Amino acid sequence: MKPFTNIRSLPITIVVGSCIAQLIDNITYTISFACLPHLFEDLQLASESQIGLVAAMFGIGGVLTSSLSGFVSDRLQSRKLPLVLGSIGYAICGCILFFSHKLWHLLLYRLLNGMASGLVYPISTAAVGDVYPHKLLGVQMALLNMFNNAGYMIGPIIGGALYDRAGVQGVSTVIITIGSALSLFMALGIKEPLLIHTRLLEQRGIESISDTESENKTIAEEIDSIDLYPKDMPLWRLVLKWQVMLASIITLSLGTFNSSLDNLLGMHVKDRFHISSSKAGLLYVINGGVSILLSIPTGTAVDRIIGRYGEDARGYIQVFGLLLACGSAFAIGMSKSFGMVAGLEAWIATAVLLVNIPVMSSFGDFVNRLNLNSMAQCYGIFNSFWSLSSTFAPPVATWLYTKIGFTFTVSGILSGLCLLCASMVLCEKLWKRLL
Repeated sequence: MKPFTNIRSLPITIVVGSCIAQLIDNITYTISFACLPHLFEDLQLASESQIGLVAAMFGIGGVLTSSLSGFVSDRLQSRKLPLVLGSIGYAICGCILFFSHKLWHLLLYRLLNGMASGLVYPISTAAVGDVYPHKLLGVQMALLNMFNNAGYMIGPIIGGALYDRAGVQGVSTVIITIGSALSLFMALGIKEPLLIHTRLLEQRGIESISDTESENKTIAEEIDSIDLYPKDMPLWRLVLKWQVMLASIITLSLGTFNSSLDNLLGMHVKDRFHISSSKAGLLYVINGGVSILLSIPTGTAVDRIIGRYGEDARGYIQVFGLLLACGSAFAIGMSKSFGMVAGLEAWIATAVLLVNIPVMSSFGDFVNRLNLNSMAQCYGIFNSFWSLSSTFAPPVATWLYTKIGFTFTVSGILSGLCLLCASMVLCEKLWKRLL
């Protein structure tokens, strides 16, 4: 049993477990994408507008549990408990979907799905930050991003194929199975990440948390005095810290950009270029494929640049990514063919990576540098803002699409949002230099 116990205690085991958790999290999120419209039609449940309400319930559930799960996890000093509960939540969602034949069943299914995700996603991300207290987290966040995108690609394919062959019972059986398997793995396959975190700190000493002395000096200068920060920082103080607040604003902007495009592109290529649903699905495959291929190189580059030039470089990477996102939105809004839209999806995926990876890692790097007991709360904040954007952005973007069209919505509003966010980050950097 000792070799197994040793394997459970390795940081890489926690990373593998978190990657699997986020793969399953995104599969359970996207598996119903392809089948929900058909399920509504087959059961004659409701109008298309109410399908949007069902989709929005996931974001509402995520917002409800994300920050709360982080707070409870940090206070109880446990990552495994919320991970096991969230995994069981997936299985319960599958059971509800299995017997669904009314609208409120589907609303409850998506709400609980979002609540389970609000437990699993931020806590699994925090667990990775826990077991790498002495490193920048760009590569680790890139790994999680890879599995996220893999789940995003796999889920709709599995859902559509299963619904055609076995109906909603086939889809729900898969959700029950992978949720149950994940709960067993989280309960038995990994050791409590916070115990590993404590052991690593004891081995290396508190002075060795940062990779270099220059990094410690940089962050100390930025926050005035590390001694002013209690280890158990309250959630409201975390949100009001400028580093966390800025990262949260960028997360909200990027989530709005991403979820709006996800919602609009399928409608646009259907209306403008008369593309079938199966061919339109290629856009998401291209986006996810490019993200998977470039995640690790991007994460490695982010860590090396920040390690060499200091924490200040993170903001400039984000500005570059936001400007790329601005350009890609403007170009895709002006696109004249489906081929051009497909090609620009690779550009969008690259831009989102350049913003998302440094933002994701910034939460964990902030906590590790200050030796706080707030890792789960920070990633709860991250997931709350992302879930919030996923809740309000799609219906607003759809309304704008019907009122002012695709070009003005994407080339005007979404590109303007990215430009505004880039300007805010750049102004913050310039202001600090002037001071």
